[in-house]
Amino acid sequence: MKLLYLNFLILSSIALAQTGSIRGKVLDSTNDSPLIGANVVIKNTTKGAATDAEGKFEINNLDPGQYTLMVSYIGYKNYEESFKIDQNQNLEKNLLLKPEAIEMETYVVTASRRRERVEDAPAAISVISKTEIRRESNTNLGDYLKGTKGIDFTQSGIDSYNMTARGFNSSFSSRLLTLTDGRMANVPSLRLTAYNVIPVSFEDVEQIEVVLGPSSALYGPNAHSGVLNIVTSSPLRSTGTSINIQGGLLNQTDTDLLKKLTFRTAHKFGNVGIKLSGVALSGQDWTHYNNDEFEGHDPAFIGRPNLKHDRLDKGGQLAPSSDNNPIFSAEMIGHVPESDESWIGYYWGDYISEAGGEEGSPVITQTMIDEASEDIFNRFTLPNGMTLWYVTQDKLGKIYADGIDNNGDGAIDEQIDIGIDDEEEAWVDGIDNDGDGIIDERDELASSWLDRFNSKTDLQYLDSTTTIFSNPDSTWSIIDPYHKFGFGDYTYDSNGNLVFDTNDNGIYSDSWGSDGLDNDKDWGPYKDNLGNAFNTPYEPFTDLNGNGIYDSDVAEGYADILGNLVLLDFGLDGIPADDINGDGDYDDEGEIAPDYGEGNGVWDGETYENLNGNNQWDIFENNDLDGDGEPSRGENGVDEFDERDFSLNYGGLSTKYKDANDDGIDDYPEFNVRNYRYDLRIDWEPNSDFSLNFSHGFAWAKNINITGIARYLADGWVYRYYQSRLRWKNLFLQSYLNTSYSGDPSRPTRNLATGSFIYDRSKKFSFQLQHLNEWRDGDIRFVWGLDYFLTLPDTRGTILSDKSLSDKRDNNGNGESGSPYIFDDKNDNTWHDDGERYTRWDTTSASDNVYGAISDGLDNDGDSDDFEDLNQNGIPDFVDSNGNGTYESGDMIEPGVQWVGGQTFYVFADGIDNDGDGTIDENIDEGIDEASEDNRYTVNELGAYYQFNWKINDKWEFIQATRLDVHDRLTNLVEFNNQGYGMGYSPFDWDFDLTKKDGLQISPKIGIVHRPKENQNFRLTWARAFNTPTNQALFLDLFVTRVSVFKVYAQGADGGYVFPRDSLGNPYYYIPTEGVYEPVDTSNSIYFYPSTDPKIEGFFGREVNDLPEIKPEIVNSWEFGYKGRLSSRVFGTLDVYTSHYSSFVSPVTFITPIVVEKTVLEQDYDGDGLINTIEDIADNNIIDQEDYDESFDNWRGGLKGVTAMDTITGYTPPVVVGYINYGEVDMWGFDASLTALLNLEWSIDANYSYLGMNEFLNPITNSMDPINAPKHKLGMKLQYNSRKLPITGSVNARYVDGFKWSSGIYFGNIRPYTLFDIHAGYEINKFLKANFTITNLLDHRHTEIIGGPAIGRTVLLRLQTNF
Repeated sequence: MKLLYLNFLILSSIALAQTGSIRGKVLDSTNDSPLIGANVVIKNTTKGAATDAEGKFEINNLDPGQYTLMVSYIGYKNYEESFKIDQNQNLEKNLLLKPEAIEMETYVVTASRRRERVEDAPAAISVISKTEIRRESNTNLGDYLKGTKGIDFTQSGIDSYNMTARGFNSSFSSRLLTLTDGRMANVPSLRLTAYNVIPVSFEDVEQIEVVLGPSSALYGPNAHSGVLNIVTSSPLRSTGTSINIQGGLLNQTDTDLLKKLTFRTAHKFGNVGIKLSGVALSGQDWTHYNNDEFEGHDPAFIGRPNLKHDRLDKGGQLAPSSDNNPIFSAEMIGHVPESDESWIGYYWGDYISEAGGEEGSPVITQTMIDEASEDIFNRFTLPNGMTLWYVTQDKLGKIYADGIDNNGDGAIDEQIDIGIDDEEEAWVDGIDNDGDGIIDERDELASSWLDRFNSKTDLQYLDSTTTIFSNPDSTWSIIDPYHKFGFGDYTYDSNGNLVFDTNDNGIYSDSWGSDGLDNDKDWGPYKDNLGNAFNTPYEPFTDLNGNGIYDSDVAEGYADILGNLVLLDFGLDGIPADDINGDGDYDDEGEIAPDYGEGNGVWDGETYENLNGNNQWDIFENNDLDGDGEPSRGENGVDEFDERDFSLNYGGLSTKYKDANDDGIDDYPEFNVRNYRYDLRIDWEPNSDFSLNFSHGFAWAKNINITGIARYLADGWVYRYYQSRLRWKNLFLQSYLNTSYSGDPSRPTRNLATGSFIYDRSKKFSFQLQHLNEWRDGDIRFVWGLDYFLTLPDTRGTILSDKSLSDKRDNNGNGESGSPYIFDDKNDNTWHDDGERYTRWDTTSASDNVYGAISDGLDNDGDSDDFEDLNQNGIPDFVDSNGNGTYESGDMIEPGVQWVGGQTFYVFADGIDNDGDGTIDENIDEGIDEASEDNRYTVNELGAYYQFNWKINDKWEFIQATRLDVHDRLTNLVEFNNQGYGMGYSPFDWDFDLTKKDGLQISPKIGIVHRPKENQNFRLTWARAFNTPTNQALFLDLFVTRVSVFKVYAQGADGGYVFPRDSLGNPYYYIPTEGVYEPVDTSNSIYFYPSTDPKIEGFFGREVNDLPEIKPEIVNSWEFGYKGRLSSRVFGTLDVYTSHYSSFVSPVTFITPIVVEKTVLEQDYDGDGLINTIEDIADNNIIDQEDYDESFDNWRGGLKGVTAMDTITGYTPPVVVGYINYGEVDMWGFDASLTALLNLEWSIDANYSYLGMNEFLNPITNSMDPINAPKHKLGMKLQYNSRKLPITGSVNARYVDGFKWSSGIYFGNIRPYTLFDIHAGYEINKFLKANFTITNLLDHRHTEIIGGPAIGRTVLLRLQTNF
């Protein structure tokens, strides 16, 4: 074997030694100036090179023989020359190109997954060359693509952007497949493309290829709208070192200098090339805050959490005097951080319990007292940093707080410092927030305060309420006459100030109520003593006797009018009163009493209009004090309380609390952008038939990213990839691994509205094989290949529902017996957090089969021997020092044993092998977070494809391609057998069952190409593409917001949405007031689905249906295309397409409806006798629109509970939003471009894209959904390349039409914008070049994505050196 290997090396060396090379320069024939970036290739081979800054090229490893050299350069005629290479010959040639118009000799690899001329590519394709990239100074690669036809580019920061093609954009769009050297460049867990962590620098890009239209036939899932491929330069063909230093400024106040350093160094050692490129970027991003970020950090909504960590009792439950807490004194100021005079006189938490306290807790010892006596406040600091105060002799033996759950009930330090730092204290800020003259009254605290937002209350319905206040010295009460008056709608203004529309006039924070006007039009010249104004001097009444005076008692009978008896029938019933015996009581037999309100001697309120509601008839006073007949200051109806918009009083305290979820990590938006990345590549090409390369990239990013749920700060997000590629003749193999790391746990990627963090350690592996066959001199080509993708998400429940291995609970029913299994989930996050009290323990299991058992660190079933049995009695307990059989203070507890109070002891998990058997903490918390619970998802995708090209003759070519794709969530055709516990990832474990074809994705493509003459290309294609459900659509599990009393979670559709039901088929719902599950009674209940769509309030339903797992999105598309030279100086393209989309995956929509009283809908609110019924609404038949609209304002009052997909005892089910398939859409559009050479120095490019529609009907909500893309886009570039001077320049223009945007919580209108960029370059010498760029020259402030900033002008200067 060694001899064989040696012979191989010798033969290889001999073969390599016999090769030759050709080198030289490519020059302009008119002035001998070098042509930079000219394409030099050996015809009918893959060998070639691009000229450098001096026009030089070199092609090595040429076997002896006859060759044809082909040279192309835009603006010049193609050049061909034959030459011969002898053994070991190094041939030199200078090649002169003649200027001409446009030539089409750019080569691409993306359209057909093989190298071909862009003119021959059977697709709508655009190419951004390295020449175009080098001549501009942009902050990111996306800036080079924003003017490309068909591309929808949305920028949200200096280094943050997103792209898709031909519509259907979103913050999580995955329809445009993005590749880097053929490798999927996406975040594994979510399949989104984060362009700012692609480890590539613009200096290393050879070209960027953009293929528009469905491309699944070759690339499989997720090439729904097209493919974008970033091709980097080979170190074998592009050597040397370049360094770029870039600086710039954003046109905004208080900004920092934008700094960027890029470099690339590539070197060739024989047939091995090595390159290293890198980027370092630092700067301040465009400053922008969203309303959810303001609200998430506004003390008006979250209180001031620091007030419940200050150890001061200023509100909520008053500390009992029996606990003997010290009172904060003036002497303590200066010894307690942030304390001041306002603290004096309140109870102070000393962390010591006067009586009682948590059982099992430690007690004050004499040693502690002695040590504390040296401190002026007798302070004693525990090893964990907690400080006890006033540790004096009278505290000997008292229980103190140690930050540990000592009695095993989950709660920490209970019954110590009772009432100090309770939850309500976060709202006790010492400020009269609502401006009613009372500080920290009941309706300024917690839920009572929050209920007032978005609430409107008529003053006449307000009830006065008494608030009782207390401090260590006294107790007092205050009456609040305006208790819980509503603040109305609210928003934030451009400066981040919270403003209200209390008067409901559609204007926030207006001058009503203080401008001396009657804004609500209720002024009148008369007034009562209740503050009301009227247009009449008295309350209108029915003048029964016509005397013009209000009479409280008028009888009816007959009047003699001119000899005629006329009935005074005041009741209008035609029957007179008849007192037969005249005794005046109308109660004798046969007598007729007068009508109601007449002649009974008692006024009963029927004859006048009670305008002011005081239940008495009023004569009003003069209100027109100045007699001008107009409203004036001081008159009722002018500047009233209910005319004013509420203004919240912060009392000079901060209006922002930067830690939204009180976890100790600031999560308020910050705009310091950092990005560091490098890319390493090694190429080996021993001969023309074989090449092998390895590459590795790394990116570290700190920047803000928009999702449909919120903006997130990626604070140290790390992306890595490892890739290898092999080519042998026509066989190509590739494998790669992408990985994500969401940042250090101390500074994790976090939600900028809620503070929740993301954990992501996901991976994506791929193996790909492709082979090309050619016959009849290349007229028939057959490409086939296999692709395998393995995605391994790992988010620990922070994004996806993959937390079973880390949630500290049993999830498969074998939890430790005796364990707690229900707890008080204070923050409703479904995790047991430290300090949350257990509420129920298993008492029935004889073996370890407790479903949902919680890890409490105790040996609940008594089978652990991991303790040191000092007294040799075989049980965990203590050393009885006095032999009385009772544990007492001073007795030694055995190592590995925890005392939990009384005479109860448990072996506990302390991380120590206490019994010396080599195992730590054995048999504690059995069955919890064990390997078999691992529910981290494994997603397998396997594809096989082919493409057949038949060049019938010089003018016609036929193309047919088909791809078959297996996704393990869609079909069982392949059982990959790698998703269970203990399974590996070997393909030899796969099982194929060809009878199970359901869910197999088939993507065919048929096309015909006509080339009537050189550089003319017509094509007609039909293709089907699909987009498989993303990981977030399948497995998402993330808190979104709140609806009423319920938390809302976005959950993926893996397995569908299935509701537990009773024997009659009724789903269960959770009743929050009782904490129980009951079947829904549809005789008195209906379902209400709130809407995530801002255009509608929601909708009612009469039934709940189980929903299937989502299917792939499908698009069928026809496309007609033309590209070619229209004249010697003009080249154009036109692509017209029509597409039918089906099985859309919806934006997040409500899955679990809220259960409300049926009367919420079926009520005659406007009193017109018409009532909507749930049956009518279910049939899309609204009987009374006013009643229907009013019902949406009343559903909260009729709330009964929420339907549940889990009925676990003790678990509060969330409202679930998720994903379903819906809708079919037909759309069409076209993309066109023109390139014209005006002369040898000036050229112009223009492109235009049109979409035939930009919104479609959503059948779920019955409203229009936008496709998040404009109908019209126009781009233009005017370029100048001096032939005499070392300067270049260009002016870029881009117009984007206005359109509607809706993606998750972010919705609104994108206004149209027109932008101009200028670029100028100057070559100082052959080593140094300067580029100057101004983007958005006119500083047109515009927003490109809702939730993103308004982007203005940026000025950039770049210095580039090459050596």
